[in-house]
Amino acid sequence: MRFSLAWLREHLEGDTPAAEMSDRLTAAGMNVELQEPAGDDLIWDVDVTANRPDAMNHRGLAREAAAAGCGTLKPLVHEVPEGATPIGKLAKLTVEDAACCPRYCARVVRGVKVGPSPAWLATRLERCGIRPINNIVDATNCVLLDVGHPLHAFDLPLLAGSEIRVRRARAGEPIQTLDGVARALTPEDLVIADGARAVAVAGVMGAANTEIGPATRDVLIESAYFDPRSVRRTARRLGLSTEASHRFERGADRAMARSAVDLAAELIVRLAGGEVAAGVLDSAPELLAPRTIAFSLERLSAFAGCEIPRDFVVRTLSALELAPQVAGDTVTCTVPRHRVDLELPEDLYEEVLRHFGYENVPSALPAFAVKPGERLGSWPLTERARDALVAAGAAEAFTYSFASHELESATAASPLADRGEVVTLENPLSARLAVMRRSLLAGLVEAAGGNLRRGAERVLLGEVGRVFFARGAEIAEEERLALALAGTVGAWDAVRQADFLDLKGVLEVVLAELGVNDPVWRPSTVPLLAPGEGAEVLAGHRVVAVAGRLADPVAEAFDLPAPLWVAELDLAAAEAGQVPTSRSLPRFPAVTADLTMRHELSLSYAELLAAVRAAGSEWLEDVSPVVRYRGEGVGADEVKTTLRLVYRHPERSLTQDEVNAAHFTLMDTLARRLAVSFQ
Repeated sequence: MRFSLAWLREHLEGDTPAAEMSDRLTAAGMNVELQEPAGDDLIWDVDVTANRPDAMNHRGLAREAAAAGCGTLKPLVHEVPEGATPIGKLAKLTVEDAACCPRYCARVVRGVKVGPSPAWLATRLERCGIRPINNIVDATNCVLLDVGHPLHAFDLPLLAGSEIRVRRARAGEPIQTLDGVARALTPEDLVIADGARAVAVAGVMGAANTEIGPATRDVLIESAYFDPRSVRRTARRLGLSTEASHRFERGADRAMARSAVDLAAELIVRLAGGEVAAGVLDSAPELLAPRTIAFSLERLSAFAGCEIPRDFVVRTLSALELAPQVAGDTVTCTVPRHRVDLELPEDLYEEVLRHFGYENVPSALPAFAVKPGERLGSWPLTERARDALVAAGAAEAFTYSFASHELESATAASPLADRGEVVTLENPLSARLAVMRRSLLAGLVEAAGGNLRRGAERVLLGEVGRVFFARGAEIAEEERLALALAGTVGAWDAVRQADFLDLKGVLEVVLAELGVNDPVWRPSTVPLLAPGEGAEVLAGHRVVAVAGRLADPVAEAFDLPAPLWVAELDLAAAEAGQVPTSRSLPRFPAVTADLTMRHELSLSYAELLAAVRAAGSEWLEDVSPVVRYRGEGVGADEVKTTLRLVYRHPERSLTQDEVNAAHFTLMDTLARRLAVSFQ
């Protein structure tokens, strides 16, 4: 934020050198980042933090300079020459929404002559980054930069009924703001209206239908206090950031509303002539008593770790206009209305210490008792899940818990996401982050697509995180694990495109690491996945995961450049599962034997595997697929599947005759139970 040093000095008694003042302000937290000569002036670029709207003006920064020992702050003096005509005969004020507009002040100046501002004012505004417009508008901007309170000037005859009405906008109510853009408003927006239409978006920007022009003769000056949340919500929705909204949404000074309108009226008469009507339209002239905060001097010194002199505390807080009253060890401060950031005793500690100098506070690590830590809630489960992703070879991704309506809906078409309604944010950062995700795929698919578009040949991403559901008045959260696979797989000399079996293998590793035993795979018809290329995974009788190729309509919504295989797992299935345990290495050799079966195509691998394990002998240690053949010599509705069986006895070596007998017994049982043949 740009400040004029000459302007700052108008608020200070004293002649502290510029270099010393900038150093002291920087040490007190008002970082002077750049100093630029401008004629006989010096322009400072000062980093004012968002919680300090009181310092976003020349008087506020001068107050900080006075507290830092750079002179004394001059009193704010203004005198408005009023005419005989009461303002009540010229304009009328009605505030319909006092919650969003706790105070609205207005003055009327008649008989002005609109023209260019004098050189001193135009130069002053330009040096602070504001383009001069005319003497009326420039006067309001000058007061804004001087004391920090936004103002707006209306052409009074253009206000229907000479009336100001502060109200909520009507649904779809149109307004063309001063930037020339036509906008549609909502009932969430607060507007300044006349007797017929909206003439300004409250706290953000005025409308073109009442702007000051060369023909303007009578001016109504607005000076108000608007609720910061209302201004922030409207400015963000409209995509407008103005000097006014920048201050109102951080918190303006309710008491300054009256002083600012007086200063503006006085300056307008000085620049453009005219007569100020008698009185002020003020919706809330009586202000609530200011807050007080008390703290202990002893606790302040204990907090700092060194002795903070009482006199220094009182002097600093007095310079900041906090009116400290000392009674023994207790200091009670009256918080001025421009300090919206002060709420706790610790806030006053900061005010004292930043002027005391952090370099004067000793550096010491706090002492604390060390005891064994304990991870509560879902931490143990999610850590196991992240370890499982690493074991499966996936790179872990972290995506936003928010998504757009469109992408969230596209990825919520599965049994895991159909557990509640979508959670819509009341005040989203943008339309792309408008709702809470019901599936991790809302962000993971976008991340995978970004990698593919940037030339990645192979993508295997995994994420562990929470999803959110609206269930009546409650918001429910569940833990999930998701995978996204695309591109090529295989060794360098056998590269091929990833397919369903690759995804299934990765997910099986994850399931095994999480202790989900004997999962059952079955075909799925969920809209999230492409027809015929998706599966559901069951543990017990409950669907715990979905896996397959992302359906084409969903892929188009994400603008994916290549097919993407995805999976999502409900981590609640792992909570009941058995954590994998270690076992001793076998002492005796295994005997392997392949088994080739001809069976109907409708018989799934999961059913076949379950039958082999159920019918196998107690020595059957492992079963794995070798090949699945369809072609010459096999019927159109048949398939040949070859399995590799591993036999092992835990206490001795098996003989070939024992293995053959167990193998033939297994074949006989399978032939009877599944109607398979071994031709």
